[in-house]
Amino acid sequence: MTRTASVLVVDDNPGFNHAARTVLGDDGFMVHTAETGHEALAFLERRPPFLDAPRPAFVVLDFHLPDMDAPAVLRRLQDGGLQAIPVLVVSQADWAEDEAAARAAGARDFRVKPSRARALRDALLEFWRAHGDGTDGPADRG
Repeated sequence: MTRTASVLVVDDNPGFNHAARTVLGDDGFMVHTAETGHEALAFLERRPPFLDAPRPAFVVLDFHLPDMDAPAVLRRLQDGGLQAIPVLVVSQADWAEDEAAARAAGARDFRVKPSRARALRDALLEFWRAHGDGTDGPADRG
C-alpha cells in the first residue's frame, strides 16, 4: 500500500525549494513550499489561503527568512500546539549560535544546506527516518 506523506519546505530561495521538491518528490513525498515565515505559519495553522492544507509529516525550515528567523517560527508552532511536527532547520552558515537558538526553540535537528542534490536527499531522508514514522519514505522501499 502506497502512502503519501506531505512535507513543507520553507525557504526564500526558489532554487533550494525546487531542489527539495525534486529530491523529495522522487521519493514519493508530496512537497509544499513557502517563502516566508508568515506563509509557513498560515499553511501550518490552516489559515487562508491554506484552509485545506495537509498536516506535514515534517518541515524543512530555513534559518534566515525575509520576515522572521527560524526560532520565531518555531516559537509560534509551540504556542499553536503544533510542536509535534518535526522540524529540520537548515542554513547556509554553520554558526553554533544559530543551531543553539533553533534547538532551544524546538527544532529536532539543524543542518548546513547541502550543495549537491544527492547530499540533500540523503540529509532529508535521514531526518525522516530519525523523526518521521521510521520508514524509508512514503512508499517504504524496505
